Parts: sequence; C-alpha cells; structure tokens
Amino acid sequence: MVTFGLDISHHQDLRLDLAQCRREGIEFVFLKSTEGSGFVDSEFSANLAEARAAGLLVAAYHYLRSNATPAAQVANVQRVVAFVDRLREAGYRVPLSYIPKWYWGQIGSPSLAGLPPLWSSRYPDNIIGSLADEWADVPARNWDGYGGLDVAVLQFTSSVRIAGHQPIDANAFRGTREELAALLGFVGEREDPMRNLILALEAGGPRVWVGDGITRRHVADPKELEGLRYWIGQKGGDPTVHEGFEDVRVLGTDVTAIVSQLTDDERNILAALQAPPKPAPVDIDYDKFVSDVVEKLADRLRTLRFDADPPKA
Repeated sequence: MVTFGLDISHHQDLRLDLAQCRREGIEFVFLKSTEGSGFVDSEFSANLAEARAAGLLVAAYHYLRSNATPAAQVANVQRVVAFVDRLREAGYRVPLSYIPKWYWGQIGSPSLAGLPPLWSSRYPDNIIGSLADEWADVPARNWDGYGGLDVAVLQFTSSVRIAGHQPIDANAFRGTREELAALLGFVGEREDPMRNLILALEAGGPRVWVGDGITRRHVADPKELEGLRYWIGQKGGDPTVHEGFEDVRVLGTDVTAIVSQLTDDERNILAALQAPPKPAPVDIDYDKFVSDVVEKLADRLRTLRFDADPPKA
C-alpha cells in the first residue's frame, strides 16, 4: 500500500485545485509555512484552509537556511538535534526531517542520530509525467536510509503533472493513510461516513438507491445523485452507480418513507447534518510563532521540516 502526497508553497500556481488533486489520488500535502529567520509563506493560510476542506492530511514545514561550509554544517547537525528537542519541549511535533541524500553526502555523510525519520528526496529523472508514470520509474534503492535513519516519506519527483498543473513535487509513504496520520501525530482521525456509501441501480428498474449497509433510501432527484457522487468521491469512497442489484436489501433497511415524511424544519436539520463541514478558520499568531522559533535557531542551520497541528475533530 502506497499513499501519495504533494508539497507546495507560494511558488506553485495559485489555481491548483487540491480537491481535484485528491480525486486524482493525493491523500496528503506538506505546506511551506516559514523560512529562515523571518519569512512567512504568503499562501500558507489559504493552502491550509483549502487542503483541510479537501479532506487531505496536512503538515507544515519550516525551511532552514545555511550558507556555511560543509565542515561547519556537520557541526550544525548536533545543533539541529538540540533544536528539535527544544521544539518538542515547546509543544511542537517534529515527525520528519528533510535532508536530501545528495546534501547529506555533500557534508561528509555524518550520523543523523537523534533526528526524526527522513523525508528524503531522490528523483530517477526530471521528465514530466502523470503520478502513475512518475511512481513507476522509482527504483527500490531510493528508499534506502542513510545517516542511521530510515526513509519514512520519499519525495520521488519534482515533475509530476496533476490536476492540469506541472511540474509539482510528489511524495510517497509506504503504508496506509491511517498509518501516515499516526506518524504525523493525528489522533483518532475520524473517517467520513460518506466514504462508506454505496450507490446502486435496482435490477429491472430505473430506481437508484444509496445505502451504507444499515439503512438505504431511494434517490429520486438527479441533482441529489450528482451531489452524492461528487462527495462520495471527494471523501475517498466509490462514486460509481453499480448496476444490476438483484436485492437492494443488502444496502440496509429502507428509510425512504421516513425521510419523505419529514417536516421542512426536520429536512433542514438533516441537510445540515449531512452537509460537508466548512473549513475551520485558521488563526495563526505568526509573530509569536516566528519569535519562538527564531530564538532557538542558529543562523546557518540546514533544512528541517515539521508538522502543523492536526485539524480538530
């Protein structure tokens, strides 16, 4: 099982549709939040809200700047370890460290003991292609760890074409979405019930039913069916209307009559409960965040990435 993701910043086309990216197989996104001692990515808040609304797992990264010699950067590795410890003490979760293998080799292949698992980057080529084509070119050796750390997430290309945009960085996690959520610190990620809905065309008749194995009902309105198909797909389910169901009772108990007898107020309440949640407002105190981090940074630390707080249930 492989779970795919992207990493984006203000450098990407602002018209990139993250909901469409999810429909094309993306389950997580790493967003640039800050860089160096004072830069804040101008698109971080908008990207975060859009990614959460699309149902993606989201993490943020801070890019550390360094203009030091290789020898000085080797010495900085231990300072990075201390920095990670202090971030954790301050309440930040730091599940990954982005250290490309070429950079690790450039500074003398030092031990990375004490750092989180690697978010590595190794590309087989720079040819633009689809997600499937780019992934098919990745050799197994690109997952080999280094510096005493395992590769948890692999940035396997910088040239993917997705949702009509290119080139974009693509990443892979060898495991399920739930396992990645645990790595990133998401506690008890709740599965959306729409993901488990099944759409079925009754055999010998024109009626379409929707059910989850417990209850089912007839979907008479074509616009409602269109909306159901969209949101089931959006939440990771199967939006296909399956044909030839000989016995729709397998979808659950028929509640069509009960739903038809609801009052207008009850219908409004039911619609509100079934509607996809609006993304929570993003409230980030950038001044406090940057000052907390900058106090702990050496000016010439190299790249490190960490996750944002998971969305609240």
